[in-house]
Amino acid sequence: MTTRLSRRAFLASTAVGSVGLTIRFPLFGAPDAAAAAAFDPSPTLTITPDGLVTVHITKAEMGQGVGTALAQIVAEELEADWKDIRIDYPVASEKYGLMLTGGSWSVNWTFDALSRAGAAARLALIDAAATSWKVPAAECVAERGVVRHLPTGRSLGYGEIVKRVPITKTFSEDELKKITLKKPSEYRVVGRWTPRLDIPEKVNGKAKFGIDAFVPNMVYAKVAYPPTREGATHGAIDDSAAKRVKGYVATVALPDVVAVVATSYEAAVKGRDALKVTWNAGPNASVSTESIFAKFAQAKDDPALQNWHEQGDVRSAMGSAARRHEATFTTDYVAHMQMEPMNCVAEFKDGGYDIYTGSQFQTFAVGTLAAVLKVEPAKIRLHQHYLGGGFGRRLEPDIMLETALIAREVKRPVKLIRSREEDLRRDFYRSATLQVLKAGLGPDGKPVAWENTLVASHPGRRWGKDFVDKQGLDQFALNGADHVYDIPNQLVRAVPVETGISVGYVRAVAPNYTFFAVETFVDELAKLAGVDPLQYRLSLLGSSPRLARVLKLAAERAGWGSALPANTGRGLACVSAQEKKTPTWTASVVQARVDPASGAVTVEKITCAVDCGIVVNPDGARAQLEGSLLFGVSNALKERGTIANGALVQSNFNDYQVLRMNEIPELEVHIVESTEYPTGLGEPGTTTVAPALSNAIFAATGARVRQVPLLPDRVLAAIRAKT
Repeated sequence: MTTRLSRRAFLASTAVGSVGLTIRFPLFGAPDAAAAAAFDPSPTLTITPDGLVTVHITKAEMGQGVGTALAQIVAEELEADWKDIRIDYPVASEKYGLMLTGGSWSVNWTFDALSRAGAAARLALIDAAATSWKVPAAECVAERGVVRHLPTGRSLGYGEIVKRVPITKTFSEDELKKITLKKPSEYRVVGRWTPRLDIPEKVNGKAKFGIDAFVPNMVYAKVAYPPTREGATHGAIDDSAAKRVKGYVATVALPDVVAVVATSYEAAVKGRDALKVTWNAGPNASVSTESIFAKFAQAKDDPALQNWHEQGDVRSAMGSAARRHEATFTTDYVAHMQMEPMNCVAEFKDGGYDIYTGSQFQTFAVGTLAAVLKVEPAKIRLHQHYLGGGFGRRLEPDIMLETALIAREVKRPVKLIRSREEDLRRDFYRSATLQVLKAGLGPDGKPVAWENTLVASHPGRRWGKDFVDKQGLDQFALNGADHVYDIPNQLVRAVPVETGISVGYVRAVAPNYTFFAVETFVDELAKLAGVDPLQYRLSLLGSSPRLARVLKLAAERAGWGSALPANTGRGLACVSAQEKKTPTWTASVVQARVDPASGAVTVEKITCAVDCGIVVNPDGARAQLEGSLLFGVSNALKERGTIANGALVQSNFNDYQVLRMNEIPELEVHIVESTEYPTGLGEPGTTTVAPALSNAIFAATGARVRQVPLLPDRVLAAIRAKT
């Protein structure tokens, strides 16, 4: 996940190459002589003799509508009629290149490649039609799935060409790069409010999620998990009572879990519950929230801290600063809480594995399964299904691995479904963090020096050396700490700490907690300087005009500076979500009311402005922004995972709170019209909410809350400390 492909590499691996149906027509290389039954020019698309165009979506569809957006990109340059467009989610294969859905990368990484694949297919179809008519291709045009010869008016539909005409034109990589693509002003599909292609079957019940997968002769497994999240092993296993359960098939003991397999889900549950397993809780049995933060506090003073981001001379600038300020911020563990619990069907046959589930990272899953199961990657056939929510949870292949290992033992297809309680306890949480920020201010109140010490667990360290840098640091655990404000001297020091609690990536471009600390701290500096927080930020954004623009837009539309009732305040935050190279410029203003007697916070309204370059599907973009903002509210106000005895304390929605329908604030979203290359809209609003809300609480009460979630007791304590 840490290796970003260059556009050249991505083009070579995803937009070109041969795929086999019948024509096996490659954009690279020589055509196959097989009889025509379909035009399959690349891993991107297939056109059949009936004129239907199937765009192969190598991303995960988990409610964000990515399939529709990617199909729009192809259809635009292919000049297909939208009514003829279909999508599918193919079995994972190396021919599709990197199969990964995360980080708001789907459109950003594929826009150029998909555009060129569509354009190349269009040109090949035009060439075939022109050859059949014995006319120059320059006299022909394609529009809405039909090639026309302008001088004579003759026409052939794409399906007719595939059915009757040899298609022989190919493209080298250099030729692909030289294809002239449309200007944004010429778009007729991209940028349109297009209904999502996945909605009809989700409404009528035909959509197949991972949990809907069934295969013949399938049995069910339920797993007895250890008492601690990491490091436990099993000892003696007494399955005598499990064997008496009607439908019992087998007991499977793996190194850290024990499973009962039965002919029904209910029987598997009864059998698992009847097991008597002796557990060795391992080295993390005493790990708790308190011990973790104590470890963090000790780690922040480690003299061997690693510099992750550095510019200028922070020590000298800090020493000569007219004024210095320091603040400490903490965040708790956050779970994913996707609605569809983790599930998988695995079948072991002929030395290979068929895996049926929804994955956000098919490439990583196939590689991991192949390595652990000791088979060639081609022997892992991952059949992609819809995901009932992902938020980063389904980047992890753990459920697939467990199911495959059990299936290998019982020699029958196995279905494994985790209960909500199991799902929460076996999650890979967003890391708890401790961040210490220091700034030195010049005589004008602007920062001349900035230092951030960030203590957290790094998911990439668990994933292996390909997911961390040379220092062993995971950039996706740190992104956002290297902000874009014009501060000449900056230093971010990273302290990766293992805690005995598994961590992963949770929905947010950048890990969310970095921008909470940065944007709250900037607000504090504005207060010290005696400058309005909006104007203070704008004075530091000379090098980031697009971020300044969305910040001004959000503030203007939110009525920044206008009067509010007592105990109500507005706060703002602006972020360069994800990477400095391809940021999605995002700003939000949160209006919130605080009950000074209880500390309870009500978010009344969020105004968000975004510049993400070209917008492929405006309706999908708006929905993504609204969803990301609400996800951010849930994280900021309610979600707190606590640890005791080496495992998460919370078990379900009753004690792990998430935002409810009746708590949803008014949302106002503004998307800047742009012709710039598209960045991403997976979840940029998420990172703005916690700092903007914390700043709104300060505006309403004068009290600073530096802990997320912003729980009532924390807000009340801050109010009382102020007085």
